[in-house]
Amino acid sequence: RNTNTDGRPFSYTFAFHTYFSVSDISEVRVEGLETMDYLDNMKGKERFTEQGDAIVFESEVDKVYLAAPSKVAIIDHDMRRTFVVTKEGLPDAVVWNPWDKKAKAMQDFGDSEYKHMLCVEPAAVEKPITLKPGEEWKGRLGLSAVPSSYCSGQLDPLKVLHG
Repeated sequence: RNTNTDGRPFSYTFAFHTYFSVSDISEVRVEGLETMDYLDNMKGKERFTEQGDAIVFESEVDKVYLAAPSKVAIIDHDMRRTFVVTKEGLPDAVVWNPWDKKAKAMQDFGDSEYKHMLCVEPAAVEKPITLKPGEEWKGRLGLSAVPSSYCSGQLDPLKVLHG
């Protein structure tokens, strides 16, 4: 929640920096963002459309998915777990993994830690949030971990847990 108590409007971008522990980044898939437009921060924020039936990882990734759906799944077959990320008030979703070369250059990141992490971050990046005096913004992030080996379209954790 953010309220403008100042006498002037202001704008800002925002992201929940959610780092997920995964068994092996090259075995993880993200569902819910297929066919979405994204800005690729590795290519000068050029705009592309995601191809394929899920996002898989083979190299460094730093993308901002635009007008992302309210639910996204991170499927980790080896851990037999699916993380379900839900969001409100945040139109975008950032997907990030530094891969080996960047991980080695980061002082606060172990050389091989990239293999066991993935960021999927609900965000407002493309269009900053602007608040006029007295206005309030609310954003919400929901995280669920559900036991599974495959999710494909079943992104409601309550349905997974309770049939």
